[in-house]
Amino acid sequence: MRSLAWTSDTDALAAMIDQKLVVWYYPNVVYVDKDLIQLTKFVKDSGEFGKVPQLQYFQGARCTVRRIDGALITANVNPHISLLYTHVLANAWDKAIRLCRFVKDNSLWGCLAAMAIDAKDLNTAEVAYAAIEQVDKLLYMCHIKELPTVEAREAELLLFRRRKAEALQVLVQAGWVYRAIKMCIRLHQWLQAFELARKHTQHIDTVLYYRQKYLAQTGRPETIEKLLEAARDVGEINEEAVRAKIEAEKERERQRGGGKGGA
Repeated sequence: MRSLAWTSDTDALAAMIDQKLVVWYYPNVVYVDKDLIQLTKFVKDSGEFGKVPQLQYFQGARCTVRRIDGALITANVNPHISLLYTHVLANAWDKAIRLCRFVKDNSLWGCLAAMAIDAKDLNTAEVAYAAIEQVDKLLYMCHIKELPTVEAREAELLLFRRRKAEALQVLVQAGWVYRAIKMCIRLHQWLQAFELARKHTQHIDTVLYYRQKYLAQTGRPETIEKLLEAARDVGEINEEAVRAKIEAEKERERQRGGGKGGA
């Protein structure tokens, strides 16, 4: 990397890398959704930069590069990024969506998706992911919106951002131990689910119930020694009792969330 510069009016970052001009329109995307990194950057590979070019300025939508012979070359980037930042900083999400629809540029939609996730605006994130046809993430946003409690939604957003430890901490601190356990089970992190259940002395049989179902479906034997020991101690799992406890947890969440359905 030869040189870099932040733009004067947004958080966009430009750099000269291997004689290429690279601009990351929303660098924070790396902490939000790494899958959008390529979509939200601009690369200009031009022989006109020559060897050892130096990035001099990055202002608005214009980058100025100095060649080794002293000549200045101007390169233009997406002129709508600055306006998108303006709308987002003002919490004018409807205007941001209208801008993206008008411009019809996937890099802009990608930036909006990441910005919306960062701001916890699920409605905007849903629209943005739909526009760039990332159906799995669109459906996940819909799933999060339907969760009954603030803590559950917060935890799922943290998980989406690959911050699992923080997600579990949010749930446990709020008293939603079952949801934390279920998150580990969904991720097939069985030992962590069991350790959570044992630490809080609840839902050990629930972990074993889901584990036995998983092993039966995959045709595998139990290989986790702690779960083998726990299964011997607990004995036969009472499926009805486990399901009743799970339903009681969901009902508690629904009551906290004003009757909103759980998952």
